[in-house]
Amino acid sequence: MARLIILCCLLLSPLLVAQTSERADLLQEKNKQPSELDQPLSNGFELLRDLPTKNQIPMFENRFRIDENVEEITLLLFRRRGSASTVLVRPDGSKIHFQTAEAQKVRWHDASSYDLIEIKNPTPGPWQAVGKLLPESRIMVLTDIKLNVDPLPSNLMVGETIKITARLTNANQPINVKDFRDVLALEMIFVSTNNADYDNFGRGVVQVAQFRDDGKGYDERARDGVFTGEFQLRFIAGEWTPKYIVRTPLYTREVEQTPVILKAAPITADITAAVAADETTPEQQVKPHQIVFRVTDDSVNKATVLLQGRIRYPNGDVEEFALNEPNVTPRTLELRNRGHGSYILDVSAFGTMQDGREFAITLPEISFVVNRPVFEAPALDDLPQKIKDEIAAEQAGPEAEFPWGLVIIVNLLTLVGGSFAIWFVMSDKKIADLLFWRKKPVEVAISSATNKAEDSNVTKNSNNVQKNNDMDDILDLTLPDD
Repeated sequence: MARLIILCCLLLSPLLVAQTSERADLLQEKNKQPSELDQPLSNGFELLRDLPTKNQIPMFENRFRIDENVEEITLLLFRRRGSASTVLVRPDGSKIHFQTAEAQKVRWHDASSYDLIEIKNPTPGPWQAVGKLLPESRIMVLTDIKLNVDPLPSNLMVGETIKITARLTNANQPINVKDFRDVLALEMIFVSTNNADYDNFGRGVVQVAQFRDDGKGYDERARDGVFTGEFQLRFIAGEWTPKYIVRTPLYTREVEQTPVILKAAPITADITAAVAADETTPEQQVKPHQIVFRVTDDSVNKATVLLQGRIRYPNGDVEEFALNEPNVTPRTLELRNRGHGSYILDVSAFGTMQDGREFAITLPEISFVVNRPVFEAPALDDLPQKIKDEIAAEQAGPEAEFPWGLVIIVNLLTLVGGSFAIWFVMSDKKIADLLFWRKKPVEVAISSATNKAEDSNVTKNSNNVQKNNDMDDILDLTLPDD
């Protein structure tokens, strides 16, 4: 029996060794080549670095809409650290969890602070992400409809005019559908990075410009799927993130580029104002005002800077100027002396950067005020003798005393008069009562009394007559004696 067992082991040992080696090879291959579902774990942060150049779909209140042309979508959903993984809700109401993602052929990487999700051929319509998401979340699309924007220069300056070119394509072909002519619009905004090291900290969003593919303005051709336009950087210097948005009734595309540094205008003006001239000033003594323009940025080729603009004088006249002499730095401008008032200059500068890029800048408004000339009064020794005598008499005369007595009397009279007026109104007196010294004449009194007596007698007589008449009206019905 023992010999039979040993013989069986010897016969089966090659098979066991082969299976063990095969399992070892499979395990080693599995460790070397991660599964398809684990690939986002290794390249997730590589994808983070590519975010600024991806086409995106905007998300509002954790909701976003996928159009029917989307072939693949990648969701990078940042959430509060330690919170539960996000739950996706399809347009039909069904849900995708991290635990069920593999069964639904969804690649999902769950980290402590974000979810990295890739979905192929997603269901068109409105989606919703349920979770404690942060505003930094992004939704990137891989589709035939793409928005491509030329990158901005890295050395931008305040007041500079920039030309951009953006292309909206479908399967690498420009979208020139006639119905989209009035609805296709490219909106450009700059978003502050809220870097405390720059002056634009906390500035939020700046609406820069809006362009249409209609062949008007700076657009070169209508309905060619190419947006061309110019805009001016008229906002504060600092670190900004350029963002481009195209909205249509069917879909929306966004492109967010890498942050750029916007520097202050590289040209300053030193003003030397002369004394204001007037009509009495001799012509040979009238000195012009002087303005010296200096380039303060070393990245600008100083010898290539040209200046032009116009001057508004205090009297309302407008005069144009140009400083275009080659290889002159700094550049000096002399203004005619037009008297006192405000001098205002609108200046545009043209030049080349050290890297060869040409630029055009509108400088901030330059203004200065020239005050009216002030003449000193003549000295006292130069005055005529008559004026000197008058001044001396005024200074030597006694100072008039303040009339305290008159002030007291006026105040007392005002007080008494006011008290009497109050008493008269409160006692319901008449103005005739004030004429107490006037009496009625005696004759008038006697006549009035006589008239009263006569009136009373007339009244009595009339009463008696009425009684007699009443007696006469009674019939005598007695019979005679005979």
